[in-house]
Amino acid sequence: MDGTTPPPATAPADRSSAPAGPPPARSGGPGAVTAFDPRALTDGQLDELTHRLIGPLTRLLRGELRGDRERIGQLRDARR
Repeated sequence: MDGTTPPPATAPADRSSAPAGPPPARSGGPGAVTAFDPRALTDGQLDELTHRLIGPLTRLLRGELRGDRERIGQLRDARR
């Protein structure tokens, strides 16, 4: 009625060549990755992981705090 015609309807794309589901999982070959469930860690494994991570995390945090103190002009921590 206003002289414009709607665009022609497009047919759905042929999806027969696309895979139907997720790709098949590789079985136990070299480089195969298994799903990691952190809830399956034992207390000993969790303690070991904590001890291995605390050092690097502490160094990163100290570096960030020092950078903040340098930025505001206070290289010394007055609380100590």
